[in-house]
Amino acid sequence: MPEQDQQPRISLQEKDRRWSLLRDRLEQADLAGIIVYGGSQLGVPVHYLTSVWGTRMNMLIFPVQGEPVFLIPSNSIDSAADVARQGCWVKEENIVATPHMAAEAARQVVSLNLQSSRIGIDSFRWWPVLDHQIFQEACPQTHLVESHRLFGEIRGRKSAEELTMIDRAIQISDMAHHVFLANLRPGMTQAEAVAPAVEVLDTHGVGDRIVLIHSSPEAVYPNFPGPAVIDRPDPVTFSPEFTMQVGYGAQMIRSYWWEQPKGTYQKMFQLWGDMRQMIQEEFRPGVEITAAGKMIEDLVARYAFECDKLGHAVGLSYGDAPYITAGPHEKDFMEWTIQADEVYAVHPMVRCPGYVAPFSMVGDMYFIGAERTRWMTTALPGLPVMIPW
Repeated sequence: MPEQDQQPRISLQEKDRRWSLLRDRLEQADLAGIIVYGGSQLGVPVHYLTSVWGTRMNMLIFPVQGEPVFLIPSNSIDSAADVARQGCWVKEENIVATPHMAAEAARQVVSLNLQSSRIGIDSFRWWPVLDHQIFQEACPQTHLVESHRLFGEIRGRKSAEELTMIDRAIQISDMAHHVFLANLRPGMTQAEAVAPAVEVLDTHGVGDRIVLIHSSPEAVYPNFPGPAVIDRPDPVTFSPEFTMQVGYGAQMIRSYWWEQPKGTYQKMFQLWGDMRQMIQEEFRPGVEITAAGKMIEDLVARYAFECDKLGHAVGLSYGDAPYITAGPHEKDFMEWTIQADEVYAVHPMVRCPGYVAPFSMVGDMYFIGAERTRWMTTALPGLPVMIPW
């Protein structure tokens, strides 16, 4: 596997762009800084401003004036020096290991003379209630303002450098799919079928990943590869979604068939063709994310099917916020307006009404340009992809 320091890394110019943009947005919102707390399992929001992975427990205090302070749990494996050696953008002297995250955060806010200021927080969702209480007791005059969307809108719009990283991840995804198809044979287990593709991921700097497969016609959801045997003519759906060790990811889902689909399946693939076209025409800057989700669900319903798991943004992680939903009644709902320069993975899981088989799933990534939306994952475009033996 390539060493991490041999892989492309985000440049200091990109760091300067992010920090400058965030400071400008904070000033416009009358905020003196922002506290970015944990986030996903790998601490994606914190990584965006530090260039290092972490955990839910990491915290960054980012002031408009002055240097940011990076707090890490004192019981973590890495010391401040270790984090600095990983390429952290925060100066080593401002990387602080602490056993009491909330109390130390309050101390740092006072040190920055921000204790009587309005400070953003991304996000109350990630911050444990007890930590919030400890912080507010130590800094009662600090006005914390939920800023998940403010910071998310900055992270959402991709620079040219970020798009290059995403394109590289897509190339690796393409290789994994081609290797999967080249090695796919009836009689092998699901685990055997995905093994060569997983090796591609392992040898090309992929870190966090979820690899799913579907080869049982009666199943209505893909699953992790196991001992189930792949039989001809049962179709096979393959979904590797992953994040590079240095950040940025990809998700492309393809349905592989031994024979041309008929009946209900044929109708499903007509739907998938219309889906690709609709996304390129209708997913535009200014469209509410729930309106986009409703477009997907309405199109699926016009074909007399149902769906869930519509899709999500792609950024530092293969599954970044916001998630595509049709309204607040759905899991992962978030108020959001699609912006230019965002990247989305769209992959509704389609089945018959009542959560009934058959199931089909095709997933693609799209770049939302100012003038047009571009289909990014164009490899193996067949609906379905035919297995050539």
